[in-house]
Amino acid sequence: MAIRNTMADRLRALLDAPEGIELPGCFDVLSAMLLEHAGFPAVFLSGYGVAASSFGNPDIGLTSLLETALVTKNVTAAIDVPIVVDADNGYGDEDCVVRTVQELERAGAAAMILEDQVFPKRCGHAAGKAIIPLDKYMRKLECALQARQTSMCVVARTDATDMEEGIARAKRFHAAGADVTLVDGLPSVEALGRVGREVPGHKVINLIHGGKTPLLPSEQLHELGFKIVLYSTPALYVAVSAMAQSMARLRSARSLASISPDSVAFREFQHFIEGRYLRRRASVGLAHPTAPPPRTSHARINGVRPTAASAVFEPTEPGSQAG
Repeated sequence: MAIRNTMADRLRALLDAPEGIELPGCFDVLSAMLLEHAGFPAVFLSGYGVAASSFGNPDIGLTSLLETALVTKNVTAAIDVPIVVDADNGYGDEDCVVRTVQELERAGAAAMILEDQVFPKRCGHAAGKAIIPLDKYMRKLECALQARQTSMCVVARTDATDMEEGIARAKRFHAAGADVTLVDGLPSVEALGRVGREVPGHKVINLIHGGKTPLLPSEQLHELGFKIVLYSTPALYVAVSAMAQSMARLRSARSLASISPDSVAFREFQHFIEGRYLRRRASVGLAHPTAPPPRTSHARINGVRPTAASAVFEPTEPGSQAG
């Protein structure tokens, strides 16, 4: 590993620390910036989210490696926390897995998740999943581990629907050198407990609103043995809900004031975007950002008193744990 990957080193430090990690999923650069602003110490680039937001596609393996690598590169250029990238099933055979590692390392990924599904794949909480034979996946995992030129972490994921097979595979992944393991789509608290007890090493659990896995509090999941609690889709789902409801109200009312209480204002958004841009390496001094917006706790925007939306861009310590 001759090339320094500072974000991978930071992620490894988080893994070594005694505290658990809450890892939210982004789907583009702006959502990643907002997750960093909220104080999360790392973010996850969701393949499910990229497929939906960039192409309007379901998560069935239609996104290519280069498309994922491009989004990864754009995100890493805009934020200063580690990014864990959903690399699906490595986009093909062992040679494709090696190239996946190379492209994601060049894009600045701190970690990649490699799953054992067949092609075309499906979302881990969807019905109809199928997995490749264990020996074939182990060859892909070994190629991923050996191809690394940096300290980038590899998260080995199984989508086995049989509990015994899922646990057995995760044990093999850990023994082969995977930095973290993931048994996706666990359907019960009992299943969570078994994986937490029986699978060694760092483990991640993926929570999805409306998915298969019980939505236990992160503290309880950490106590069950899961180092990382992955919130892969809530940023996407909340954005979809807010946009759909607000735009329907705007279409009906035909007045922008009807949605102002749920919206940030122009100066707030400009100050956030420009401020973040100027904090990037080599950007200081290139431009003068928009003046900070006035405190709006007692003000009105277009005659409407602002609500909690006005606090969206309240300053936080970047990279500090939220909540």
